[in-house]
Amino acid sequence: MEAVSEQRLALVHPLLAAKVRSAAAALETKGIYFRVAQGLRTYAEQDALYAQGRTVPGKIVTNAPGGYSNHNFGCAVDCYPFLLGESGNLNWEPKSQQFSLMVDALVAEGLLWGGNWHSLPDYPHFQLANVPVNPTNTDRAAFLAGGLQRVWSLYTVSIAE
Repeated sequence: MEAVSEQRLALVHPLLAAKVRSAAAALETKGIYFRVAQGLRTYAEQDALYAQGRTVPGKIVTNAPGGYSNHNFGCAVDCYPFLLGESGNLNWEPKSQQFSLMVDALVAEGLLWGGNWHSLPDYPHFQLANVPVNPTNTDRAAFLAGGLQRVWSLYTVSIAE
């Protein structure tokens, strides 16, 4: 994967990073590459996204305020394929073949896809399947008590799973 994606993967749950890298390697054999556009987000960054379309101009892009997104705990990423090759412009069209192949590869790794959500589909969103779809009070308390490592310890499983 390219450097920007690797920087973002370095900040998320190690199992999530391994699954994303594995999907990327599988797609690379088909000449398809993608970027991890978002990984870990602070509560403030999440609150800013949540404000869009509510208290600030823009389209609503999330139903999750800070502390209620798996991005806040390093258990989710947003990905987009590149239009051509390993860098450059991203393909923002979720109905395109490239996007569909990326989704298939990430889902094949066992990740949950936000494009299947009914209330507000989130096409670039992928998260660990063994974490709750929405973070819980236990997740938030673990984060306050011990940061990401404490949250991740709630969902530690073998990388080979």
